[in-house]
Amino acid sequence: MIVGEEYEIENKSQPPQAYFRTEGNFDFSLPEKAKLQQVAASGPTGMPVVQAPIDKKNNQYSIAYAFRPGESRVRYSYEIPYAGNAATVKISTIYPGGRLIVVAPPTIQVSGQGLAAGGQEQGMSLYGRDDVPAGTVVAVNLSGTAPPPDAGGGGADQNQQGRDAQQGGGEAAGVGIQQVPGRLDVLKWPVIIGFASIFALGAILLARKPVVAVTGGVPLGESAVAAKPEKAQSSTASASRPSPASDTTSLADVDAIIGTSLDALKEHLFRLELRHQAGTISEEEYAQERARAEKVLRDLVRG
Repeated sequence: MIVGEEYEIENKSQPPQAYFRTEGNFDFSLPEKAKLQQVAASGPTGMPVVQAPIDKKNNQYSIAYAFRPGESRVRYSYEIPYAGNAATVKISTIYPGGRLIVVAPPTIQVSGQGLAAGGQEQGMSLYGRDDVPAGTVVAVNLSGTAPPPDAGGGGADQNQQGRDAQQGGGEAAGVGIQQVPGRLDVLKWPVIIGFASIFALGAILLARKPVVAVTGGVPLGESAVAAKPEKAQSSTASASRPSPASDTTSLADVDAIIGTSLDALKEHLFRLELRHQAGTISEEEYAQERARAEKVLRDLVRG
């Protein structure tokens, strides 16, 4: 026979605080030859949580549960021998102010000291006893048999069995649980590849971008104007200014471009130095062009 005992505990502490002890704060005892099955406790939310019982020997147990302010419940079940369809369950009361209610199927005969019949509720017979002092052992005599739940014609049980049968039929038909992938799983790799491509393109552009360094503390945006002589602003000098594509031309081309203009030669040397500082011309080409320009300068000086 399986017996379930349920206790209602109310925490009325002021100021409100939880009651908890690691060595156990709810004690209970089992009848002789009883085998404990499970212990569960629930707080004001009503969600039962299975507890690990603390064995204190001689059928004495305890649980360590935080009883919060308000009502809590503790329920435990155990199994006792039921030889000859009769047994006596000795219920020990540990806490004062208890009220005992015995619930049994109608086909079970229940008797005990101080127990009074309380009628039936939800197809079960009720028996009660008020004002059970602490330390009292109430012997409840049970005899008879109870029909299986499905034989009693319970509509709820039959509905539950019908739902179980439908679920079983669905599993037999091959309907299973399928895990749905996340929304971003499909786009994960394209997004990663796209970001990697953007980073690689930025690195290539930064590596190929020339860095211009101008000596003498002259800002790059103002170097061509600040270092340019006033005479170079004339219309004659502007017309004779060489283009960037002609910086690597031969000496004959240089002579044809600059002619006998000393200002244009200075402009050519200035642009050549800028290219050398920016690293857009090799050392060999720089040396050759500078040597050619210096030769032209010497020729101009000599007249």
